[in-house]
Amino acid sequence: MARIITITSGEDGVGKTSVSLNLSLSLASKGFKVCLFDADYGLSNVNILTGIYPKKNLDSIISGQFSLNDIIIKNYHGIDIIPGSFGVKKLPDLTRTQTKNLVNAFLTLEDYDYFILDTSCNMSSQVLSFCMASHEIILVVNCGSTSVINAYSMLKKLSKLQYDLPVKVVINKAGSGRIAKKAYDQLKEIVNKFLPVKIAPLGIVASDKNVQAAVISQTPFFMLFPDTIASKCIRSITLKLLNKADQIPAIPLELFWDTCMSFLKKYHKPKKKQASQKTDVKKKKEQDLDIKKTLSHIESRLSILTKEVSGIKDSLKTYVAAPSTKGKDKASKPLNPVPEPVLEPVLEPVPAPVPEPVPAPMPIPEETSLDFESWLKNKEIHLDFESWLKKKYK
Repeated sequence: MARIITITSGEDGVGKTSVSLNLSLSLASKGFKVCLFDADYGLSNVNILTGIYPKKNLDSIISGQFSLNDIIIKNYHGIDIIPGSFGVKKLPDLTRTQTKNLVNAFLTLEDYDYFILDTSCNMSSQVLSFCMASHEIILVVNCGSTSVINAYSMLKKLSKLQYDLPVKVVINKAGSGRIAKKAYDQLKEIVNKFLPVKIAPLGIVASDKNVQAAVISQTPFFMLFPDTIASKCIRSITLKLLNKADQIPAIPLELFWDTCMSFLKKYHKPKKKQASQKTDVKKKKEQDLDIKKTLSHIESRLSILTKEVSGIKDSLKTYVAAPSTKGKDKASKPLNPVPEPVLEPVLEPVPAPVPEPVPAPMPIPEETSLDFESWLKNKEIHLDFESWLKKKYK
């Protein structure tokens, strides 16, 4: 039998997984055998905090490919970790045979003193089933008003399901003891006023820059910075849990899973086909909207390109007409379509150039064909307009 503790929250980003992992390590440092069950079927933050990305999870057990001993991560700094991942999401849809196999798989585990569940940050039937089957719930809350409101929503849901044991509250990322007390008092006030469920303070985890450094290094801060303020807070919470150990009875894992699966079968609401169809229609509308936005963007770019080509047309007309105006003043000088620039000044008199045959006159500007639409159809892209003109009127 083990003391089973479910750690949950009313919203994402409050540090629930960090509390679960480091509390498990703290209990192990006291000599207890601890198993951490990663029951978050969304983004598994246990993987991120530890740097361990297992290829096998609870889904591998449900499918019958592996046993629980095959997927469990043994002795990570003194604790065992069970990766749940998407297998947790499938729990409500298991057949009787699959449910029995899953429960039997957990019964093969060695005896643990503590079984810690790190749930998803929502109020799904899976999360609620873990809470209802546990004799202890730790609710992780931040100091902000939004976090307090979301924590109240979770407590309200548990109250409707007639959860009658006190819920322990941990204020995480607390800037100071005064701020943490204010957040807890706000939560307690609205809970006492509107809900029958009871809450009790378990402790705080102070805001600590070393916590973020530990996340980056993918090592729990309790192991990387054992003397930092956050680690000291975790130790304080651990001692408080141990002082009340006699008040909370240990329960067999078989009883826990029976209660959990019974709750799931009773309260889980499968998605209706109609809802699925509405989702498909919504997705199609979103796709159509994306296509319209893309086409609008293309039209806008084409409009800009058309204006640029129009400007190039005007520049070319001026460029083609330029030699005829210069010829009025210098009739003896041959007409060159592209006069070569003088790179260096001529210091000595240069003899008169030998007259060369005058090239055929350039076509008048009106005959210059720069039809942008035809150009697109022929898929001809001319980046060098000077070379293009020479080639066209060669």
